[in-house]
Amino acid sequence: MSESTDAASGGRWRRVPAVTWLPRYERGWLRGDVVAGAVVAALAVPQALGYASIAGAPVEVGLYAVPVALVAYAIFGSSRQLVVGPVSTVSVLSGSLLASFGVAGTAQAASYTAALALGSGLVLIVAGFLRIGWVAEFLSKPIITGFVLGLTILVVLSEVPHLLGVQTPRGRVVERVSSLGESLTRGDAALVTVIVSAVSLLVLFGGQALARRVPWGLLVLLGGVVASSALDLQALGVEVVGSVPRGLPTPGVPSVAAGDLAMLLGAGAALALVGLAEGLSAARLFAARGGYRIDADQELLASGAANLGSGLFGGIGVAGSLSKTAAVSDARGRTQMAGMTAAVLSLIVIVAIAPVLSELPRAVLSAIVVNAVWKLIDVGALRRYARVRRNDIVAALVAAVGVLALGPLYGLLLAVGGSVLGLVYRSSRVDVEVMGRVPEE
Repeated sequence: MSESTDAASGGRWRRVPAVTWLPRYERGWLRGDVVAGAVVAALAVPQALGYASIAGAPVEVGLYAVPVALVAYAIFGSSRQLVVGPVSTVSVLSGSLLASFGVAGTAQAASYTAALALGSGLVLIVAGFLRIGWVAEFLSKPIITGFVLGLTILVVLSEVPHLLGVQTPRGRVVERVSSLGESLTRGDAALVTVIVSAVSLLVLFGGQALARRVPWGLLVLLGGVVASSALDLQALGVEVVGSVPRGLPTPGVPSVAAGDLAMLLGAGAALALVGLAEGLSAARLFAARGGYRIDADQELLASGAANLGSGLFGGIGVAGSLSKTAAVSDARGRTQMAGMTAAVLSLIVIVAIAPVLSELPRAVLSAIVVNAVWKLIDVGALRRYARVRRNDIVAALVAAVGVLALGPLYGLLLAVGGSVLGLVYRSSRVDVEVMGRVPEE
């Protein structure tokens, strides 16, 4: 084949990177990729259940997103290692947006959650073809650090009632904290639920401190199902996940009210912005370690395809996951074949094992969620910002406080607006150093 033909073929398939890396795949990479894929599946399945509950949707909505998103990104992504799937930031924002539509926790929640993913996918794909990946540069590392800190606090706060077995309070952060304090003062906590939560948290945090490579989340999930069935924990007052259907649903457009379509598309754009920030930061980090480059516009298309596929199969919005990508790197996964392996394994779980998860105690699921998001708090980065550059720590704190006071969407917009204003201010205050003038020159 001539060089001109090669170039034409490369240009034709530039938007589908899998066509480039699959023919060059080396057999020696397979073992590492398969092991990495198994590790990702062990992490992704229990976390997907938890993230669906964070989003106020049925737990199976999280499962549906996993194999579809992994395959879509493996085909279209420019990162060799990035793992795409349900993540905490997108799930929290999705739940917040569902609440604004008044459907969180209702029968409509699954349809609206899938519609949000679909809207996010469409926005990302259009943005990718318009080549506006540079917009993500306004989401600086300090803003993301503060944003994730605020989200983590919100997630933990939303899971505490399930860990204690008390009624979930409503309202703003201060009101919810006050209500939880009153519940504890009255002694409303359910003893058996608290014991289940304490054991789960101890195994998750203690186990990871002893052996990081062990999939403790999967072990706790399996242990919770076995203990619930053997001891009949539901009869003792412990809340369980409930019915989990078997298999993937038939793909189709989610059913939503016609009057909500415009708002859903705008909400999808918010999901796209948040997911893009998290995914690009993870992709760039591991690309720098691996010595290759990331195409931001191609990442928009790949993330859009993953969200579009997830929405069509009734799944939740997805994004690149820093924790699961780190797991791939630790397991010596080298290519997106790891993602393909994880997709196959997660599909086996959905088709063959999903109904068994109906006995899982809700407290165990909450413990898995808390453990997953707790590691996202980057105290070291906050200290570094405070020590090195005042503007960075201010941006991080504005994002965190904005999320807690205004919610994820408006908190992020506040932080981005502050970042833009800071850029304009610094551009208008340029210091000019006069070096002097040579006479008669």
